[in-house]
Amino acid sequence: MDSSSSSDDEYNDSANFDQHDSNDILRLVVTTDNHLGFMEKDAERGIDSYISFEEALEIAKEEQVDFILLGGDLFHENKPSRDCLTRCQKLFREHCFGDKPIEFEIVSDEDTNFGHTGFPRANFNDPNLNVSIPVFSIHGNHDDPTGQQKCALDTLAAAGLINYFGKSNTSCDQGVNIVPVLLQKGNTKLAIYGLGAIKDERLYNMFEKGLVQFIRPAEDPDDWFNIFVIHQNRSAHGKKNYIPETFLPNFLDLVIWGHEHESRIKPEYNEIQRFYVSQPGSSVITSLSESELAQKHIALLKIHKKNFKLEPIPLRSCRQFMMSTVVLADSNINPTDKNVELKIEQFLAKKVEKLVDECHKNRYCYEKQPIKPLIRIKVDYTDYEPINEIRFAQKMVEKVANPRNILQFYRKPTERREEGVLDVEAAKILKMHGGGEQLEYVKVQDLVKKYFKKADDKNKMIAITEKGLSDAIQEYIEKDEKDAISELINYQIDKIQNYLKKEVKWQNEFQLEEEIRNFQKMRLINAEEEDLELKEIFEKSRKNTQINQRQTQLDDSDEEIVSTRKKNNYDSDEN
Repeated sequence: MDSSSSSDDEYNDSANFDQHDSNDILRLVVTTDNHLGFMEKDAERGIDSYISFEEALEIAKEEQVDFILLGGDLFHENKPSRDCLTRCQKLFREHCFGDKPIEFEIVSDEDTNFGHTGFPRANFNDPNLNVSIPVFSIHGNHDDPTGQQKCALDTLAAAGLINYFGKSNTSCDQGVNIVPVLLQKGNTKLAIYGLGAIKDERLYNMFEKGLVQFIRPAEDPDDWFNIFVIHQNRSAHGKKNYIPETFLPNFLDLVIWGHEHESRIKPEYNEIQRFYVSQPGSSVITSLSESELAQKHIALLKIHKKNFKLEPIPLRSCRQFMMSTVVLADSNINPTDKNVELKIEQFLAKKVEKLVDECHKNRYCYEKQPIKPLIRIKVDYTDYEPINEIRFAQKMVEKVANPRNILQFYRKPTERREEGVLDVEAAKILKMHGGGEQLEYVKVQDLVKKYFKKADDKNKMIAITEKGLSDAIQEYIEKDEKDAISELINYQIDKIQNYLKKEVKWQNEFQLEEEIRNFQKMRLINAEEEDLELKEIFEKSRKNTQINQRQTQLDDSDEEIVSTRKKNNYDSDEN
């Protein structure tokens, strides 16, 4: 369809591309949030992410696409395991290398696009590599650069497996210039703008201040079809904890939105900005939540001059997932019955078996699709006692892929709460987000804000800001930076102590507490200053982690040397 002239809010995929010269049509597969390595240590679900990603690569090969476009979070862990990296590289080698000729050319400055990788050219222009399907990728929030500003994508790019673009300096002072990768095939010109994941609040502030600039081609800018690949919150998680579509420039034709896992792949028209947004969603289920229930897809995107056609392709290899909600009060089970627990177990087991049977009836005829489905049953056990979940799980091991967290118990909310107990309120918040399952996609900022918004003065923090704590926890969860929280606490305590010593006078503990609160208010006003401080704190934490890792390696080497010497001495004594 013609993206430059359409004013309809409903995407029309009836464009006939067969009438155009194939030499002018760019064909690509689009996929996001592949999360390679998700639950890789789980015997049942450990290969799910690899199976679905390989299917995406196989489809790209079958469709003879020109290239593959990834929207971030290729990896689930910021520091993927050796096994995960090896599997990923093997998949790219098997499916993206070969003798198929590259039928388009890159016409932008390759050093500007890829110079940060150490190789100032696209991999398909490297005479030492035989690339058949180039892969272009931005980073997500799971696999973003840390430490020395390197990430797992840098490793893949250095090996010549992908073309890593959209990496930027995220300093609020300098801003970001988004320079497109310019591709041309015949008479079709494509500009791909990419921006790897940045903390939402920081990026929001940068957009507000005009510090994000999209650099358009110097010659004939209106002749280009413009795609923007972004990996941020699309739905609002707070006042500034997302990126509104209205922040994006209206010269764009299509936005590929990564990070959100729900598949909303059919292009949605933004009437204000006059561009389309496609949200492919993840290719693997990472949480037992409603947003993961929809069929998983990748997109086959065709572009001819200023027209495009996006065809959603369902992934047949994804593990099936079904949810249900039951209210025990509606089950006719008497809560005072001496066999009440057994009866509840039998009642819930029948519910599980019914869902499993339904999954088996709706399976694809695809040999690689896992057999055991994922099942989640939300159980309202108001006026009942919860059953033994371990015993229930043992009975479900051969039927479902997630026996340990099939059941999610909850009670109807009540107003009463024990004073001074954080865990009760925190548990309620977690249950709202499907507690007990992977919580990576529950924003830590949301949990912290929700708790302290409800907390009384006695339970609120006065020495550490909520933002500082939530960002430190996020560093620990997503980047495995174990020192992030302790570094934050030590830094903020030192800063408060210096403030109290130099800036103010106080005579008793009440005045002391008041001055600490005043100090925190000043920090809340100077949000940008806190952003920069947090960045420095976490950089220090990462450096400490690297030093500790190197020291551990040296210690292990020393022990190995000592052990070898002892063995040699023992052998010589024996002789």
